Amino acid sequence: MRTAQGLLWKKGDEWRDQARTCWCCRSMKREAGTVSVYRNEDGSGSSLTGLNRCGNIWTCPVCAAKVAEARRAELNAGLVSHLKAGGGAYLLTLTFPHEADHPIAELLERFTNARQRLQNSRTWKRVMEEAGRLGSVASLEVTISQENGWHPHLHVLIFAQTNGFHEGDPINDQGDLLSPAIIELKHAWVNILLKTGLGDLKKLHHMLDHALNVRGGNQAAEYIAKYGRDERWGQSSEMTRHYTKQGSAGERDGLLHFTPFQLLTWAGNGDEWATRKFIEYSDAIEGKRAVTWSPGLKKSLGVHSDQTDEEIAADDNPMPEQIHVGDIDQEQYQTLFRHNRLPDFVRYVAQSAVTQADLDEYIEAIKTTPATHSGAVVIKGTFSGRYMVQ
Repeated sequence: MRTAQGLLWKKGDEWRDQARTCWCCRSMKREAGTVSVYRNEDGSGSSLTGLNRCGNIWTCPVCAAKVAEARRAELNAGLVSHLKAGGGAYLLTLTFPHEADHPIAELLERFTNARQRLQNSRTWKRVMEEAGRLGSVASLEVTISQENGWHPHLHVLIFAQTNGFHEGDPINDQGDLLSPAIIELKHAWVNILLKTGLGDLKKLHHMLDHALNVRGGNQAAEYIAKYGRDERWGQSSEMTRHYTKQGSAGERDGLLHFTPFQLLTWAGNGDEWATRKFIEYSDAIEGKRAVTWSPGLKKSLGVHSDQTDEEIAADDNPMPEQIHVGDIDQEQYQTLFRHNRLPDFVRYVAQSAVTQADLDEYIEAIKTTPATHSGAVVIKGTFSGRYMVQ
C-alpha cells in the first residue's frame, strides 16, 4: 500500500485531488485522533480500527484483501443456496490473444465491447435459456507477462440447471467441459474477437481451444473457495527477487503471469518497468467494476448484501476472535509512517503485543531510528471541522 501511495501521488496537486488510495489508512475517523489496535487470540493476525479506508480494490492491497473476502462469502452463500435447491453451476472464462505493446486502456475498452456483444448475441441467449440459466456473476481480473503484456480476462459463474450444457465428463485434468452448446459459444466468441480487433486469424486454432472455456461445479466451487484468499488479491510475501518465482496468477502457455500487486513488490525495490506498468494500470482500471451480479440474482438465491466496496472496507468492527490490545494517538501513528514501520508494527502486534505498554514501548524504540518518510496524515483541524495535513 505504501508503494502504491508513492506511485499514485501527483506532486503539486492538493491532497483532495490525489487518488483516494493515497490517503487510505492515513486519516482518522475519530475526532479524538486515536487508532484502536486488535490482535487475533491465536496470534495469526492483527488489525487497526478508527481509520478511513479507500475501498479501491484495484490499487490498494489492504482494501482489496478485505473486500475480496466479503465478496467470496457472498459467492459461496449463493452457490450453496443454488446447489441445495438442485441447481448446477459452471465456471466460464473469457480471454483473448494479447501482445506486449497493447495499452491496457485500449484492451479493456475492446474487451468490454466484445463481452457485451457476446451476451447480447442470439447464440448466447439461446444456449443460456436451454441451460436453464438463473443468472451469473462476472469477475474481472488483470494479469501481465513480460512477453505478452497485459492480460484482462473474465470469470463468469453461471447458475443453471444440472447438466445444462449437456456436457459429458471433463476432457482433461483441468476440468474443461465440451458439448455442442459449448462449441457454439466458442465459435461465437472467436467471431466477436475477430470483429472487435482482439483476434488474430493466425491464432484461430489456439483461440478456439482457449479463448472460451467452461468448467463444471467442482471447479466453480474451488474458484470461490480461493477467491479473496490467494495471492491474486495481495502482495506476495515470497516475491522478493525480480521475476525469479512464479506469480500467483500462474503459468499460461509456458509464460509467467503476474498480478498488479506483485508489480508493487518490484516497484518498491526500484524496478522501472513495474513502476510504469502499475501507473498505466491504475489510470486505465479506475471506475471499473470487479464483481457484477445479474439483476435479481442475489434475491433469487437469498443473498442479503448490497454493500459497496467502500462500505465493506469502511466496516472495521473487530472480529469475534480479536482482543483489544490498546490505542495509539495521532502522533504515535505518524511516527509509524515516518519510519515506514507500519507493516512491522502490525506483525509485531499479531505475534507479541499484549498490553498498551507493549505498543508504547515499540513506538518509542523506533523514534531513535532515522525517519525515512514525511509521515503525512490527514487529521481534523481545530476549527470548522476542516482537515489539515501534517
